[in-house]
Amino acid sequence: MARAVPTPVPAPTTAVLAPRRHLDVAPAPRAGRALIVSSFVLPHAGGVEQFVDTASTLLAERGWAVRVLACRPREGAAAADVTIPTRFLPPGGWPVPVGGWRALWREIGCADAVVVNGSRHLLPNIAALACRLRGRRAIFVLHGSGAPFTTSSFVYHRLLGSAFEWLVVRATLRLSLPISLSRAGVGGARRRYGVEAAHVPYPLRELPPAMPRALRPDEPLRVVWVGRLYREKNPLLAVEVVERVRRRRDATLHVYGSGVLWDELWRLARDRPWLTLCGSRSWSEVQEAQATGHVCLSTSLRDATQIAILEPLARGIPVVSTRVGDAPAHYVDGSLRSFCVDGADHDALAEAVLALASSYASRREEFAANADLLRARHARGQERLSALVQISAFGGPDSDRA
Repeated sequence: MARAVPTPVPAPTTAVLAPRRHLDVAPAPRAGRALIVSSFVLPHAGGVEQFVDTASTLLAERGWAVRVLACRPREGAAAADVTIPTRFLPPGGWPVPVGGWRALWREIGCADAVVVNGSRHLLPNIAALACRLRGRRAIFVLHGSGAPFTTSSFVYHRLLGSAFEWLVVRATLRLSLPISLSRAGVGGARRRYGVEAAHVPYPLRELPPAMPRALRPDEPLRVVWVGRLYREKNPLLAVEVVERVRRRRDATLHVYGSGVLWDELWRLARDRPWLTLCGSRSWSEVQEAQATGHVCLSTSLRDATQIAILEPLARGIPVVSTRVGDAPAHYVDGSLRSFCVDGADHDALAEAVLALASSYASRREEFAANADLLRARHARGQERLSALVQISAFGGPDSDRA
């Protein structure tokens, strides 16, 4: 099998969203200028980067003039209006801005509302402090669940990361308006940073409909795994789970993503013809890949929003997931919660996949009904984010409470 080389991920295109009513806590949007500050943006892959694209599209559709400021990548272009010089420190490639301060100050001064994205990087925290110096409070978006970094570098995440959180992030969040895109992150912000964060359900973009999918008794079960190839996402467990499934029925595993575990997965794929490494893909290609699978599998050890399962579940595509972050809440229909499993029980994960395959047609209908409930819940995220940006820029009759 020829090795699949990860390809750059182009910025995905997003369908125009239908207009929605606005929350009572904010007036209808006026023409305003919004600035989104994020260390990483597309084509760098990840949920943080996807949020920048989703939020900028959402706000633009509501009449905002949106600009994005980001760290300048080591190579290639970034989906940003302004990039600032950046040095990436080993071992994790932590981005440290080394210039561009006038540009940052100017962009903040021209904006009516500022959204800073991601707490564990320096640029969003500097931007939030600059906002305070200019007499405003940034909306600070938290993506994590607050769970400890048990699988990461001791020096990078557990020592330096913890020191950075205590010395910088805690102070910055108290000067900002913190919001969490996951329910798990609300509790995590309270425990980790000592702040109360507003919950904004992840604002889903317009998702393509999933076509009906059948599973014949003699047909191999097509399992799709999507995510960054890092320890906390645990793609190696996905290989183990499908290996156990294959003891009872034919199955294939298609892995989408790139990262530090690529070589280890490649070595496993050399003598497992049923394992295919597909590399990084654009958002639209990932949506197509998930729709062509029979089941999506998530094996994360730590997560928050779980966007890799939220999107397929919101389309009615069956998903088996480990029970981390907001994953249990995404199974709104109680009859489906047996497919959200303790990640420490590898046999239970395999059994959940096999149980799904054994009653695929009826379960597929249940997942379709679950999708309707999930989309309705996350539609509120668009309204809440829009309302908070509006209040941040222009205030409101109850802006402090809101």
